[in-house]
Amino acid sequence: MKDFKKGILLTLLLSSTVLFLFYRPLLKDPNQVYFSPSGDGLKSYIVSIYHLEHDTSMFRNNAMNYPYGEMAFFTDCQPMITNPVKFLSDIGIDFRPYIVGIINMSMLLSIVLAAVFIFLIFFELNVSWWFAAIAAIGITMVSPQIGRLGGHFSLSHLMWLPMLIWLLMRFDKKKSYSISVVIGLVTFLAAGMHMYFFALFGFLFLFYWVNCIYTKQLNIRDYRWIVHVFIQIILPLILVQLIVGHNDTITDRTTHPWGLTTYRANPASVLLPLGKPYAQFLMKIEKFNTFDWEAFAYIGLVALIGFIVGIFKIVQRVRLKQSWWKVSDNRLITVFFWASVASLLLSFSIPFNLGLMFLLDYLGPIQQLRALARFSWLFYYLINLLVFYGIFCLLKRGNLYKILAILALAFLLYDGYLNVRTYAPRMNNRVTELEDQANISEENAWVKLINRDDYQAILPLPYFHIGSENVWLEPKCDILRQSFIVTLKTGLPSMGVMLSRTSLSHTYKSLSLVSEPVSSFQVINDLQNEKPLLLMVDNCNDLSNPEKNLVRHSSLIWRGPKFAFYQLPVAMLDTISMQGTLAFESEMKSIHDGNADTTRILYYNGFEGNQSADSFFGSGAFSAEINNWNRIVEQNIKNVQPGDSCEVLFWIKGYEKDLMPRTIIEFVQKTGDQTVDYKYAQFQHYYCSLKDGWMRIKIPFVVQSTNDLVMVTLRNADLKNFSLVVDEVIIRKRP
Repeated sequence: MKDFKKGILLTLLLSSTVLFLFYRPLLKDPNQVYFSPSGDGLKSYIVSIYHLEHDTSMFRNNAMNYPYGEMAFFTDCQPMITNPVKFLSDIGIDFRPYIVGIINMSMLLSIVLAAVFIFLIFFELNVSWWFAAIAAIGITMVSPQIGRLGGHFSLSHLMWLPMLIWLLMRFDKKKSYSISVVIGLVTFLAAGMHMYFFALFGFLFLFYWVNCIYTKQLNIRDYRWIVHVFIQIILPLILVQLIVGHNDTITDRTTHPWGLTTYRANPASVLLPLGKPYAQFLMKIEKFNTFDWEAFAYIGLVALIGFIVGIFKIVQRVRLKQSWWKVSDNRLITVFFWASVASLLLSFSIPFNLGLMFLLDYLGPIQQLRALARFSWLFYYLINLLVFYGIFCLLKRGNLYKILAILALAFLLYDGYLNVRTYAPRMNNRVTELEDQANISEENAWVKLINRDDYQAILPLPYFHIGSENVWLEPKCDILRQSFIVTLKTGLPSMGVMLSRTSLSHTYKSLSLVSEPVSSFQVINDLQNEKPLLLMVDNCNDLSNPEKNLVRHSSLIWRGPKFAFYQLPVAMLDTISMQGTLAFESEMKSIHDGNADTTRILYYNGFEGNQSADSFFGSGAFSAEINNWNRIVEQNIKNVQPGDSCEVLFWIKGYEKDLMPRTIIEFVQKTGDQTVDYKYAQFQHYYCSLKDGWMRIKIPFVVQSTNDLVMVTLRNADLKNFSLVVDEVIIRKRP
């Protein structure tokens, strides 16, 4: 017990020292520091503050995606942190003004907690207190989760995986229901923070319980193991799903989020010290400079050496026909290590990158975990626990091994220093507009001019919409950050979207506002009242034509150095849609009647020779299997001059079908045998209008000769048993 106390105190001292040395500027004023001044990090702060100040429901957040809002878990407002604060405020204990500091300190304290639980794991393995404490803080500092402190806040809490490993070790000694309840509570809280933790827990649970049954610690006919599994795994999942199901009525979220084979780890990004000062030569290899940042989960140089030694030992045992899988004399460390290896293989996108992508169709909600690289985190912790436990066991062999152990600990701390030093300075950010709560600064001069009660929502322009996994409208200029600030200052919800897995139907209703109108805006029917919209327009002058049209029909309220405010009456939206519809119908009528201006309309195909019940107009349409390449245009362009700006337009049916906007367009423009323009992109990058289940695609190009050949080919390899329906193909000079 005396050694235990000394070890805990040393661990707390070392981890507190790390906080003091690297994060001291953040600790001075944690409620005014923003670990990220933009992007996902700032969004997490904004939606959390908004949730506490303005949302009436515990599990609904209305900061964005007006008029629909979103389920709290999909907004990154960290309901496991914000909801207790919200509950306390409802009963008169108000910590809401300190939520930024609470979020920040919860992340920083997770460093201390992670070190404590790693120490406890080592202590369970009978590792000396001093060695366990130093190794624990080093492993914590090298953790790939340190990098999440600057943006992905719900993934940044380092303590969950070490905590579960330790709890399962305690449970293995005494299979009591009380420990199972604690494990179940941890599983519930971790899953509530992010479902990636539950998925990572799943590997540990699966291998642990299979081992328990296989080694007959509990007889398979003994009902108690079922009760333990229910308490530890099933009940927490049921509770999370009940919360989500009760507060989420959306039925059309994507089932195939993008990035499954993109956000994956690589053996090099996990095992090699890429970018480290002592291995700069590795960056001369071009392949090592192409990894997505999600891929990196470096295990540390000491663990790498231990891993290589371990591979040689496994090969040696195979040759000697020994139990090669026993990587440690501790059964649980062996079990957990192989669980982490399975998790690591998944992080490499195995088996999906081996031609088995069809398996995704049978994995249900698991498909939602698209950033597979994060599954390498479990391997990070287990390989380091295994290696440093092995190093400790060598201490008994003499002074040489003691020196090697000290060197290993020293280099672990050096790797930790490099990792923490990389990220800590980036986290010391201030948002001066939010610090000015009295709104007396020049940049907040607009606040006194805007009365929240006069408007129903903010429409930021340029518009952004991220989250449907079908259409991405990336934020332009500084509109994302500025709109977040305006949302907080006014309390008005934003029609902009930077969320996760948003409803497809809601997505397209919102996107129609910034599309070329050819029918009425459906979103109008869902607005909560008749109050005007507050247009927030960035001064960067990067608006699309439909966005400029919205501004033209609005009244200027205020213009500042960064953005301007306009008032857009809801009734004006009907006017805009009607004008657009009349212009579209007039142009199409002239084409259908044969009266089109042939100097402008260069080509038209209504596919009247292909009889179809699914036509956009008339009785014909092009139809084919969408997972094959389909050539819909192959035409030499006449009546043009080099330099003329033209465009190919066509309508496709069924855009609300999940994955449909990710259909590939291959556009080829040739002058003679020479390819002068080539585009290979998705529908989502070229859509311009939406109407009655049809999406209009517009592909711009510049004429290079008087007889250019234009070809358009379409394919969607991800859609199964779905037909591509195309109608009303037009090639015209741009207006």
